[in-house]
Amino acid sequence: MVVCASVQYLQTPVVVLHEVHRVLRPGGLVVISFSNRCFPTKAIALWGRLGGAERMRLVALYLQQAGFPTVEAYDLVSEGSGGDPLHVVIGRTAE
Repeated sequence: MVVCASVQYLQTPVVVLHEVHRVLRPGGLVVISFSNRCFPTKAIALWGRLGGAERMRLVALYLQQAGFPTVEAYDLVSEGSGGDPLHVVIGRTAE
């Protein structure tokens, strides 16, 4: 499952990701990608106060709380590299 550029708008992210965890097959993945762009009036308030690394930690925490035993975070395009940053957090279900 892929969640692209929308995790910052979830009002109950752990509940939503818990349901994703429930329906994935053993060893299944959820890949959550995001950049520094969003609609500030629609994103949760905390999102606007965090930088890229902090946002990755927040999304990783969501996945851990939703029951994903394995969580990895990647900074694919870092902030300050000249383009929009791209961050990816991946949760994997147990085998």
